Amino acid sequence: MRAAFIEKPGTIRLEEVPVPECRDHEVLINVKEVGICGSDLHYFEHGRIGDHVIREPHILGHECSGVAVEVGRDVRHLRTGDRVAVEPGVPCFACSACLAGRYNLCDSVHFLGAPPYHGAFREYLAHDGRFVYPLPDGVSFSQGAMVEPLAVAYHAVRTAGVLPGQTVLIVGCGPIGFSCLEVLQVAGAAVVIVSEPQEHRRSTAEAMGASLVIDPQREDVGEAVREATSGRLCDCALEASGTAAGVLQAIAAVRRGGSVALIGMGESTMSMPHAQILKKQASLHGVYRYANAYPPVLSLLEAGRLQGSAWISHRLGLERIQEAMEMSGNGTVDKLKMIITTERTPA
Repeated sequence: MRAAFIEKPGTIRLEEVPVPECRDHEVLINVKEVGICGSDLHYFEHGRIGDHVIREPHILGHECSGVAVEVGRDVRHLRTGDRVAVEPGVPCFACSACLAGRYNLCDSVHFLGAPPYHGAFREYLAHDGRFVYPLPDGVSFSQGAMVEPLAVAYHAVRTAGVLPGQTVLIVGCGPIGFSCLEVLQVAGAAVVIVSEPQEHRRSTAEAMGASLVIDPQREDVGEAVREATSGRLCDCALEASGTAAGVLQAIAAVRRGGSVALIGMGESTMSMPHAQILKKQASLHGVYRYANAYPPVLSLLEAGRLQGSAWISHRLGLERIQEAMEMSGNGTVDKLKMIITTERTPA
């Protein structure tokens, strides 16, 4: 099978390697589509994220869907030929976080694409059957790959405590921001405001039903939100940019007693408007991946309540992954979510 290995920052290549063995508790999956995540791009450009360092040729990718081609004898809910979505993190099931149902906080999680665990930019992978889900009829492989960012958004909206009828600000409208926009609409948010500096992303957010779209390079976000809400401000803000400026926008835009969910991963340390947070008695929530989110997201896709496809802009074959990664990091290229497909291009 073909697999894409990052050898060093900025260089990724295809190699033929054996198809992995499928153990009793696993499912062997013919990977069909994989989304390029911001974390993949960070590894590609820098070779590490925090303590996770690429020390030898490594396969990235964790947002994936495919077809089950072999099912281990201990896996009861799937059959050979099933179309599936893959939840990339497999926790230990024994620590206090796992036992409390918060397995996203497990210290021993094996996460696809995070060193030393190889990811999904390959034609086949074997994965724990407990974290492989059948795709409902009518849900495409592209949507199946997008369950992962939608799960992040689902977890963020749930963590922030968004209620029907509320006004919510999204700061940063990349794939996670677009996912949040979709989930907020399902959650019943009455007004969804988006702050995003890139024009093509603002246009997409508007087409997807955002109530108000703000260019933070031209407007003061806090003041724009204050004006749009007749001084009330937002009930919640979802910060998906991972920047210090974005966090300041989110805190400035929430009302007294409001909540801010910090989703975006970017700057590891930043200053906070301490006095403003205290005066507002604002609640800040860290959001890390997700737990127990794949089943409800798949149900919402099946029901047509979530789409998970409006923000896919590019689809490139696995043989073009070097080009795809470079394009992902090129700020001059208009792009939203980029998908890698494993279908072989005819010679």
